[in-house]
Amino acid sequence: MHATMSSGIRRGVAKVALKLGLRKPKPQYAQIGEYRIRLPLNSQWLHYRSGFPIYDTALGQIAAVLAAKYPALHAIDIGANVGDTCVLIRQRAEISVLCVEGDPILLPILAENIGQFGPGVAIEPSFVGPEGKSVNLTLADDLGRNASLVGAIGSEGSVKLRSLNAILADHPAFCNAKLLKTDTEGFDFDIVRQSMEFVQRSRPAIFFEYDPHFRPNEPRAGLETIEALIRAGYSDFVYYDNFGHFLLHSDASNFRIFADLDHYLASNRRFGVAVYYFDICALHREDSDLVSEIRFRTQCLSSP
Repeated sequence: MHATMSSGIRRGVAKVALKLGLRKPKPQYAQIGEYRIRLPLNSQWLHYRSGFPIYDTALGQIAAVLAAKYPALHAIDIGANVGDTCVLIRQRAEISVLCVEGDPILLPILAENIGQFGPGVAIEPSFVGPEGKSVNLTLADDLGRNASLVGAIGSEGSVKLRSLNAILADHPAFCNAKLLKTDTEGFDFDIVRQSMEFVQRSRPAIFFEYDPHFRPNEPRAGLETIEALIRAGYSDFVYYDNFGHFLLHSDASNFRIFADLDHYLASNRRFGVAVYYFDICALHREDSDLVSEIRFRTQCLSSP
C-alpha cells in the first residue's frame, strides 16, 4: 500500500526545499490577451489576478480612450517592472511605450517580454529621481520583484538616478507623450512633482499610485501632489482601489473629497486595512471631455 501526500503537504515541502536552496523556483508566466510574459520569481501577480480579475486593468482602457483622441499617442511607463503594464496598454491600443525600469534583476525579463511587440516599445534602464543623485541598491526593498528605493534614499551608492527630463532628452520621440504612468513603490509623488516641466508642457493623462504610507514623515505628500496638478491645469481625478474597481470621479473644485480619501487610507493603515492604496487617473482640463468614456469603460469592468 503506497502512502500519498495531500496537495497541501506537497506545497509545504516544496516551499521548504526552495528556502533551503534544494530546488530552484520555476519560472512563472502570464497570458494577457495574445501576449505571454514571464513574471519575476516569487511574483504575486497571478495570485492577485485569480482573486481579483480586474486588478491592474483600468490603465489599458484609459489608453484606448486616449488613443481614439490622439492617434499618435505615446506613453511613458515609469516602474515598468517586467512589462506587464506595457502589455495591458498594448492589448488595448497599439501605441509606442517607453518602459523605464532600473532594477537590474528585472531588466532582462523586461527585454525578453517586450521583444514580442516589435518596433515602438523602448527600454530606459534607469530609476527616476533627482538628476545626479545616487543610491545604494543593497538598501532597496524587494529588489527583483517590486523594488522600493525609500530605504535607500540618503545612501551613497553607484546607481545614479535620472530625472524624467534627462531621460526624455535620450528618447525625444516621447517628449510630448500624452500618457504618463508611474508605479514606483513610494516615489510616485516625488516623480510627479519633480516632472512638472514635462507635465506642464505635454499635459498628459497621469496614472499614478496614491500610497502615502511609504512616506510617514511626509503626511501631506499625496495632497500636495494633487494641489500641484490642479495648479498645472488638471481638472479631473478618477480613483480606483487597489483591486482595480472604479471608485469615484471628482473634479478639482471638490478638494475635500481628496482629503477625505487621504484620511481614509491613513485610517486603514492604523486600524485595519481594507484598501491599501488608490490608483488615480488625473486629466488636464483639455481632456475633461474624456471623463465620461473613461468612467463608462472602467465601471463596466466590474459590472455583472
